[in-house]
Amino acid sequence: MDHLGMEELQTATAWDADGEKLGNVSQVHLDGISRKPAWVTVGLGLLNSREHFIPLAGARLDGDNLYVAVSGDKIKDAPDFTAEEGLTAEQETELRNYYGV
Repeated sequence: MDHLGMEELQTATAWDADGEKLGNVSQVHLDGISRKPAWVTVGLGLLNSREHFIPLAGARLDGDNLYVAVSGDKIKDAPDFTAEEGLTAEQETELRNYYGV
């Protein structure tokens, strides 16, 4: 995902590994070390009220569609962090361990 720009990701619609539509990308978060896009958030749940962090590892962008390498169920069960504040190093480590990336 190194070649993807923030702009393309921020306007994308996310799809899970099973081809199910997740929704529009809300935010793009950079890796704490490389400063390259590593995570996106997508609002899921009732009225898309809860932002979920989704790894860009293994994802591909096809036009306006972002296909992530994770199932919707795995995303819904991921650790819950506030997207507006960004990720601390500890939170990013917890997410990496959860997703296995």
